Amino acid sequence: MRLKDFDEKCVRITTAAGEVYEGVVSYCSEEYNCHEYGRRQEALYLLPILFYKDDISDITSLEDVKGAFGHYSEKYGLLEKMCLHWGTDMIEEVFESDDDDQKLRMLICISDNFQLLSDRAVSGMAPWRSGSFTPDPEGDENKQGSIYLGELEEMLNSLVRHSASKEVVEEAKCLLAQLADLSS
Repeated sequence: MRLKDFDEKCVRITTAAGEVYEGVVSYCSEEYNCHEYGRRQEALYLLPILFYKDDISDITSLEDVKGAFGHYSEKYGLLEKMCLHWGTDMIEEVFESDDDDQKLRMLICISDNFQLLSDRAVSGMAPWRSGSFTPDPEGDENKQGSIYLGELEEMLNSLVRHSASKEVVEEAKCLLAQLADLSS
């Protein structure tokens, strides 16, 4: 499989572990990955995950798929669920992307899993915003991350103010209303 052929395309990636991710990917060359990550192997970047060639068992273009969820098989998938699991930082990466479809999928995932989010909610902002945080040297990527309500509220307000997508704005407004109910 030639990973470069999938650059800037919507794809379905099946990992060697059998996990399935869908989204628009960017190609990363061997040289780039060696310089940035110390691993000399080409990869595809599906915000916020880097899939090295050895980690991919199958890749399929979804560019010609036109279903109920556009190019996607579901309204959101494992990628969005994992971002919610990892916490506010990964959600923020999605919301800062240029991909309105990915933002909308993340918003819908948060909405559908709002009870889970509220169970893990922490008031205020992430401690590293104020410089009072000491990173965990273990860096366990499977560890559940915190959902900082102040931070999430700021992200949603930013989407309402700056997004050109009416769907993204409406979904963000609905989540802001749910956060307001949670706070009261």
